[in-house]
Amino acid sequence: MAREKRTIEVQVVKDYANKQLANENLTMEEKLGIITMIEEILHVSNAYRGYMYLGLPNGEAPLLGTDEWVSRKYF
Repeated sequence: MAREKRTIEVQVVKDYANKQLANENLTMEEKLGIITMIEEILHVSNAYRGYMYLGLPNGEAPLLGTDEWVSRKYF
């Protein structure tokens, strides 16, 4: 019996990733895993449109390795 191919829309995965990246209860390591996954999916599907940081202090980009750096939203 042939297996049924199942797919999920990139938008559904991106929406879920954005929700998790805005979640203050996730650790930086968890968010880094989500960032790695969603960026690969977006690039492979030719759907990468950039991202923005959430809650910028003083309107400046956060420093690499900070909690603010992994709090982001993908377009």
